[in-house]
Amino acid sequence: MEMKMDMKKMASGVPWLDQPVMLHSSRADKCKLSAAQCAYRNSRWRYWYQADHVYALNTVYFVCAVIALFAISNLLVRYAPEWVKRTRVWRATTSVSRYMAYRGYRFPVLRYWSPSLGVILLGLIGGVFFFGIHDTRSETLLLADRCKLWKQSSDRDEGGLDGFGTTAICACTECEGQHGFCLDGNPPPEKLQVFHHWTSYAMFVLALVHTFPYIIFHIGKGDMVKQWKTSVVYWTGIPALLSQTYLTVMSLPPIRNRFYEFFKATHMFAALIFVVFFFLHCDFRLSSWDYFIASGVLYLLSLIAAHVRTFLMNGIHTATLELLPSGLIRVAVPTTVKWTPGQHVFVRFITSDLHLLTSHPFTISSVCRDPDTTGRASELIFYIKPRQGVTARLAALARQRPGCKKKILIEGPYGGISAHHLARFDTILVIAGGSGGGFSLAMVDEALRLTGLTSQGRSGPQGRRNLQVVFSTRDPAMAEWYVEEVESRLNHSTELLLDAEHGYETSVSVHITSRPITSQSMATVDSGRGSMTEDRKKMPVESATTGMFSLNVHRDARPDVSGIIARTIGVNQTQTAPGSQRKRIGVLVCGPASMLHDTRNAAAIAQARAMKGDVEELYLHSEPFAW
Repeated sequence: MEMKMDMKKMASGVPWLDQPVMLHSSRADKCKLSAAQCAYRNSRWRYWYQADHVYALNTVYFVCAVIALFAISNLLVRYAPEWVKRTRVWRATTSVSRYMAYRGYRFPVLRYWSPSLGVILLGLIGGVFFFGIHDTRSETLLLADRCKLWKQSSDRDEGGLDGFGTTAICACTECEGQHGFCLDGNPPPEKLQVFHHWTSYAMFVLALVHTFPYIIFHIGKGDMVKQWKTSVVYWTGIPALLSQTYLTVMSLPPIRNRFYEFFKATHMFAALIFVVFFFLHCDFRLSSWDYFIASGVLYLLSLIAAHVRTFLMNGIHTATLELLPSGLIRVAVPTTVKWTPGQHVFVRFITSDLHLLTSHPFTISSVCRDPDTTGRASELIFYIKPRQGVTARLAALARQRPGCKKKILIEGPYGGISAHHLARFDTILVIAGGSGGGFSLAMVDEALRLTGLTSQGRSGPQGRRNLQVVFSTRDPAMAEWYVEEVESRLNHSTELLLDAEHGYETSVSVHITSRPITSQSMATVDSGRGSMTEDRKKMPVESATTGMFSLNVHRDARPDVSGIIARTIGVNQTQTAPGSQRKRIGVLVCGPASMLHDTRNAAAIAQARAMKGDVEELYLHSEPFAW
């Protein structure tokens, strides 16, 4: 009979879908179990033919509630009056929420750094919701109900397995949310990627919970081969599950980072296979296709918006490539695009030798300036560390043809920290490692620019401010490059550093964590106020006025991030006179996972000092190397 049904489907021209094809399937159900078992199964949380209404919609409500909670919190942070933000309740709430947002955990054996405590708790709440929804009358978990019903089925037919199909509907719901989290058009995409990863893990677990009971049941019954040959539902699920397994395993951080270019090239192809076969597997069962439609609409709208912005608003740009002695690639792009500090863009090189079909995220290392003031367009500048794939090809091109130009498309910018927010801080601590130095240079530029505005009475806190820059690298050549770059910026802003009322007290610490320095230029560093010899590198270089700029070079030493943050808070506490306004501290970090982990945890622990009132605010903005 089943073979005849499949032949009828093939003859109709739609071999993989039930006939007639509809948007929703019938909800008629003929229970083959005993009367007691049917009554047990047909309760609200167990009835398969209402599961999409009862379970999937509640999952949508859960996701919407979480989004609404964070949206409201963000609006309150942005627009709450200053007097509200100075209350003890606000300070305590902010400190606790930031502790959860910053605190992370490290697993050295796995070389894995966890997401923040807040993300972990949110994931646990979601896990309890997905697997622990229960019937208030029986007080038994939904998953336990399914197993109990399957075990109690007297004739051991598939009727007892229907409850496991509920997880497929939930996976459809997750598919909608997961597509939303992966869209570049969602600001900020680098923050949402963690939810994209974890919702994909939830989908995978739900798919396994849905799949394996059927396999075990039919193997035990001895008709698995028959099901495979006669039921399209069975074999369409296999390609969907295999492609989902590939995406899930390859997205694990150690594997993804090791094979990033390959995973990026195959990601969309595997995702397409998954969606197509999952769509056929659902076979318009109940309202499952509604979730595909919602996912498709969200994805296409975001994709269209991103392409409109890229092609019509941003247009084609020309990038100039230069390979620096430090080994970094400097990419300069004149543009009219506006951006804020710490933002990144997705760059697509319009040449076949540079991965035309893929775009790559690069952090902007320059400040957006007003062309009416400067008389020329701003420049997007990226400092890129060559690794594999497109960055290795960029380095080869820049080496062979210094100053060569390439046509590019720019999508973005995304992420970053607003200039208004950055202007609030009395103390700015910038921590960077490796190629994250480009991020820190942009922050130094922006801090000095804001100081210029403050000195003109246009924005920012009054009084002298403190700028601390900590840079760590294994490569002495990169350390030399960084010293030259940061000095150039500070020397061009000498009048701001010397401004007794609005200027910055600036200190720069460069840590070289590998072999000793051999470069002669690093032995004597010109700070713009006379040379710094070995005997004076540990001493600040003072000007004739109250301005100060100090440069310390540390060999074979990693920066003590926790100690630096603790000392920064201690200095501010000491310098704050009784009755005066407590200081606001902004910590900005970009570097490898270990550096971000240490900084996040130090900032989390420091929230206790903020709660006590030692400082008014301690804010952390982090930029990871990889998502």
